[in-house]
Amino acid sequence: MTIKKKFVLALIAYAALGVLAWTTLSDEPIRVFNANVRLRTGTLVILGLFAFRAVLYFWRTRIEEERAGAKPTD
Repeated sequence: MTIKKKFVLALIAYAALGVLAWTTLSDEPIRVFNANVRLRTGTLVILGLFAFRAVLYFWRTRIEEERAGAKPTD
């Protein structure tokens, strides 16, 4: 499976998890280090960070493949 297909599948999975989290979790606040954080919002932020990590990995892999495919000019 190519990296692009894996990337698309990962984003679809994160979107599905986000929809499931939005519909099933309550929006009650929880206490975290003297701050009230909404459970639903916190979950979506964490999923967003994982999705951002997947995007960074995809970009890095694509750039490395382009550099490896480029021939040296010496």
